[in-house]
Amino acid sequence: MQQDNKNFIIAIALTMAILLGYEVFISKPQRDAAEQAQQEQLAQQAEAGDSNVPDMSAAGTIPGVDAPVVKDVPQSREEQLQTTPRIPISSPRVHGSIALRGGRLDDLTLRDYHVEVDGKEEVVLLSPAGSGEGYYAEFGWAGVQNGPTANTIWTADKGELKAGDKVTLSWANNEGLLFKRVIALDENYMFKITQSVTNNADTAVSMAPYGLVSRESRPQGKQLYILHEGPLWVMEDGKDEFSYKDIEEETQKAHGKAGGWLGITDKYWLVALIPDSREDFDGRILRHVGKSGEKFQTDYILASRTVAPGQTIEVTDKLFAGAKKVELLDHYRDSENIRMFSYAIDWGWFYFLTKPIFYTLDFLYGLVGNFGVAILLLTVGIRLILFPVANKQFVSMSKMKKLTPKMQALKEKYGDDKMRLQQETMELYKKEKVNPLASCLPIFIQIPIFFSLYKTLYVTIDMRHAPFFGWIRDLSAPDPLLVTNLFGLIPWDPPSFLAIGILPVLMGITMWLQQKLNPAATDPVQQKIFMFMPIIFTFILANFAVGLVIYWTWNNMLSILQQWIIMRRVDAEVPGKS
Repeated sequence: MQQDNKNFIIAIALTMAILLGYEVFISKPQRDAAEQAQQEQLAQQAEAGDSNVPDMSAAGTIPGVDAPVVKDVPQSREEQLQTTPRIPISSPRVHGSIALRGGRLDDLTLRDYHVEVDGKEEVVLLSPAGSGEGYYAEFGWAGVQNGPTANTIWTADKGELKAGDKVTLSWANNEGLLFKRVIALDENYMFKITQSVTNNADTAVSMAPYGLVSRESRPQGKQLYILHEGPLWVMEDGKDEFSYKDIEEETQKAHGKAGGWLGITDKYWLVALIPDSREDFDGRILRHVGKSGEKFQTDYILASRTVAPGQTIEVTDKLFAGAKKVELLDHYRDSENIRMFSYAIDWGWFYFLTKPIFYTLDFLYGLVGNFGVAILLLTVGIRLILFPVANKQFVSMSKMKKLTPKMQALKEKYGDDKMRLQQETMELYKKEKVNPLASCLPIFIQIPIFFSLYKTLYVTIDMRHAPFFGWIRDLSAPDPLLVTNLFGLIPWDPPSFLAIGILPVLMGITMWLQQKLNPAATDPVQQKIFMFMPIIFTFILANFAVGLVIYWTWNNMLSILQQWIIMRRVDAEVPGKS
């Protein structure tokens, strides 16, 4: 079993090395080529007049989806914000504005989050259409003639929307219909949109409420398989996630039950439509290519309703636009009856471990005020939980190390007879009361814990820009103090596979020290492979979140201490080293 255990570790190391090499030398060039091909395709479709691409305004019952930008409106974000009539938004968490042209929520910036660790530039979430970075939400009524469009100019009852307050937008057509849109904002990121229609005409009118989120182009940056970024929804059959490639190939449609939602998620940010929680709805996710590029959209439509003469109808929907804070999503899930809202965070396959690990880290952070220290305390806690298993492992490994000379003698004596060698080895284990299986179980237990902690560090916004001590100012990013450029003394920016920080090197050293306490491999080839494993893992973990490197290094140090104590005890119990 010792042999199998070593082979298992070798397989993990080689697999991770292969994955890293595949990412650097194959996957990244392929992605770059695919992006270039996509840009060429968009240009060709635009030149062809989009004859082979469905027009979103005609693809369903939602009007105004592709309403053209008014020609006298400049295309840049800044100029649009300056020249379009707007109602400012101001709250402790966000600031921005509501466009009176179309009544859209298309300008939102997050006060608490910055692009860089030490930067002052705040994260921009929503932007007006037509700027190439358009990202906005729109609500309205489908199926009504001469209703409000994306170019309708609304009238506001006040000059600013503040947290805990509301603003009412009004517009009346020339056929006796009065449309109102009351937009309220809480202390965080939830907007409540109450739409009403009053029929002052002589005939009944039928219409259906809708909402949409539209995004121009795809987000910049590397897309990783371990994290979903893009459209998603919680419909009748639960949560589904769609890549931008999925939507490029096929429009998605589904029926949603009350309490469902849909939207577009990024690593840390979410823009989600939440239809009236008392009603079912029909949802879509689609892509459109126009002369200005591609656009992705999630939308929903509720059941049609009739407004009789003299009657007013009303519907209340919600829009979440902000940071994916775990406790905040949990709060909205419970208070607003939004199904599976906390799963807007991609917890991964081991969600049953990832979520408890986060909640534990968050609790420890509340005690010590530092997520790095919380990781150290969590590691100690995990070691204590696994102590009985790890204790058996280290006792077994210590005894195995003492048996190395005898096992080498058996190999020299029965090397040509594999069956006899195996029989004699098992007899030796039985005689010395050594269980080789005891060294395998902790490895299998540690793997899901390792990946769950990695996922927690990677996807939860609480870890974003969370400092530790000294030069570590972001636990979710790689170690920035690089050995390969002499800590910045050499004016050279190493490529990613050579960007090796101090902590990954320390991790490699602790891994090497731990190996010295383990039984030596009898196979010369295995000995060489094990000799290079700390170096391989140093290169691999150099690109991982430094919080994970802190966990692994601290875990190695605790393991070394525990193993050293057990070895001393085993030496005392079994005198002599034959």
